[in-house]
Amino acid sequence: MNVLLLIVSILLYASFGWQSLFYVFFSIITTFFAAKHLNGKYKKPILVGTIVVNLAILIFMKVLPYTEFSILAPLGISYYTLQIISYLVDVYKGKYEPEEKFFNFTLFIMYIPHLFIGPISRYDDMKKNLLTKRKITANNVFDGLIRVCWGLIKKFVIAGRTAILISTISGNLEYSGAYALFAMIIYSINLYADFSGGIDIVLGVSKMLGIDLVENFNSPYYSESIKEFWRRWHISLSSWLKDYVYIPLGGNRKGTLRKNINLLITFTVSGLWHGVNYIVWGILNGIFVMFGDRFKTKFKTLNRLVTFIIISFLWAFFIWQDQLVALQMIGSVFTTFNYADLGTQILNLGLSIADWIVLAVFTIILFIFDGNKEKILPKIQNSKLEVKTILIGIMLLIVAILGIYGIGFNVNNFIYSKF
Repeated sequence: MNVLLLIVSILLYASFGWQSLFYVFFSIITTFFAAKHLNGKYKKPILVGTIVVNLAILIFMKVLPYTEFSILAPLGISYYTLQIISYLVDVYKGKYEPEEKFFNFTLFIMYIPHLFIGPISRYDDMKKNLLTKRKITANNVFDGLIRVCWGLIKKFVIAGRTAILISTISGNLEYSGAYALFAMIIYSINLYADFSGGIDIVLGVSKMLGIDLVENFNSPYYSESIKEFWRRWHISLSSWLKDYVYIPLGGNRKGTLRKNINLLITFTVSGLWHGVNYIVWGILNGIFVMFGDRFKTKFKTLNRLVTFIIISFLWAFFIWQDQLVALQMIGSVFTTFNYADLGTQILNLGLSIADWIVLAVFTIILFIFDGNKEKILPKIQNSKLEVKTILIGIMLLIVAILGIYGIGFNVNNFIYSKF
């Protein structure tokens, strides 16, 4: 099965631009052979050299949009670069032995479901799930299908509608003040539905194949602080930054000042990972993580509301990718008081009344599910196959009837695939 899985992964990856194969195989080959020499005399130069070369390619691709060069950026480079760095560092530290089989290591990197939008997997976890014998069971297939369908609902029913609103508002800089605030709040829903929906599809497909990948979200908008938010949002990236940036810098072991500096550096790296124009976003997140807990109250609902609002403001750098424009839009919320105008124009932003009702209903369902999934998921997983079949049918019907999408399914349409 793994041979077929690798062939399919390579063909699908090449379908988004065969030139990308050069970059990913360069990373695979250099990392695979470098890891075999990380216990010798020159292990540190080999480690540093291999990481620097692969990081240089990633940074070049991040800077590329601001140059006159026209080169196809390989899809998923941000994800597989972090995976090879963690692999090299872990082998160097003796956490596990380097992989002996080139096929196994190639499959670890090229495994198509997680290559485009994550989660960012560690080799020791993937080896236990991907590279060992596994059974495809009926329960796994049905549970995986349910998760895929839930991801499709998030993507096409919720994110599809919120994307229209974001496109309308962000496409006209005259939409400031109340419109800017509205766009930030809507984008919080849009990004979460889009990104977590994509991850649901990845984890669902993997489940069907008998592969359990790490979870990437844990009800992030129920967080009571920005620090907690980053423990619940894009968990695989947050844990990677903690293990391979924050802790090596000294973590919190060298006093408060050094801890705060390490936090700022870590979140700056996070911003750069997203792209050059997200550095300010990363720094601001770092500042809120440093001081956010000081403003927590004893009221959970208030803490969650304040955290949601702060995070929504920070998403401005994703909506308006010019950092200066994003800052201006944040400022306009407090200087341009056109809230009554927004109320009268709400139906002129691209959605009909029916679309608004659908969006409201499924957004409420999304948040209710997130707040109660520890109770809901076991009931679904323990249901009979007949019940699961009916549920899958209903969910597919919802996607077919209420989904908003273009012709075909393109991974590039997922927001986080571009990072």
